[in-house]
Amino acid sequence: MGTQQQNLTPAESTTGSVSLQVCAVIDETADARSLVLDVPPNLRERFRYKPGQFLSFRVPFAGKLLTRCYSMASSPLADALPKVTVKRVDGGRVSNWMNEVQVGDWLEVLPPAGLFCLDPQADTEKPLVLFGGGSGITPVFSILKSVLHSSRRPVKLIYANRDEASVIFKDELCRLIKAHPDQLHVVHVLDSVQGFLTDHQVRHLLRGSAGGDYFICGPGPFMDTVERTLLALGEAAERIHVERFVSPPDPDELLAEEALAREAAMGSQCEALIVELDGQQHEIACQPGDTLLQSCKAAGLDVPSSCEEGFCGACMCVVKEGEVQLARNDVLTPKELTDGWTLACQSRPTGAKVRLKFPD
Repeated sequence: MGTQQQNLTPAESTTGSVSLQVCAVIDETADARSLVLDVPPNLRERFRYKPGQFLSFRVPFAGKLLTRCYSMASSPLADALPKVTVKRVDGGRVSNWMNEVQVGDWLEVLPPAGLFCLDPQADTEKPLVLFGGGSGITPVFSILKSVLHSSRRPVKLIYANRDEASVIFKDELCRLIKAHPDQLHVVHVLDSVQGFLTDHQVRHLLRGSAGGDYFICGPGPFMDTVERTLLALGEAAERIHVERFVSPPDPDELLAEEALAREAAMGSQCEALIVELDGQQHEIACQPGDTLLQSCKAAGLDVPSSCEEGFCGACMCVVKEGEVQLARNDVLTPKELTDGWTLACQSRPTGAKVRLKFPD
């Protein structure tokens, strides 16, 4: 593995990523490893992250450059360096490749992204309830450690795994429980003992936690069960946060889709593209066939983005006025689409005037 990666350097690549060196490897379980990344001083501001965000990695495999997102299990408040945890998946090209990485190897990494983050202005009197399933523990663990480090807010973690041997961060969790006995409550749910998590079990586990903030990450059925139960209990949808990742198509498939979408949009001319970003409004040019993200970058706007392939959700924005055509969507829910959300990297304007707003 080291030989395969030694031709990568800390310089920025043509894909917008940079090379970061692995300075520590931690075997968490038999099939999961954590990689700690060394961030040089000149990149620390660029790689500053919020609890719950992820890093996207460009991985060479069989002549292709595959992109995958991995949430940071570290806390920007409690840990000196970012750490991602990768669970090996049967047949997974990238997860198996990442599990062979060694200390000293260089990885091609895009800056932090993601909206699965706790509002810093959130009411710290309300309970924080975190649901992690398997390797989905990583972003909620980052949030958990950050909250314990910075406040006295009560935190409950409901952590589902196949069996006891599959529990990632088991020792670190034990240390946190001992250090914060009156603030942190952890409930382990094991498929080998209780079976898969059910609506009834979720209702029971949520007793005493009504009106809180909820963060959910894990396998699809696990997340669906928790979200469905929370909504049935009358919890506000805006307090329920779900992190979903998918593996994108290979680069050649994406290029073919991109060419078709660009060709279909060539007949549309957007005369006014207005972008609301960080409280400021910008009117920028939009070339026929360009995506919203391409137009923003051409105008020098530093809008949030990461994979640029439609599967991470980092470039989510709201269409406040006008119409756009969304080519690929692997992350937006039907409700988010109804509410006007789109992906800047996959959307092209179809009208004369379009107004966008990126999250603050």
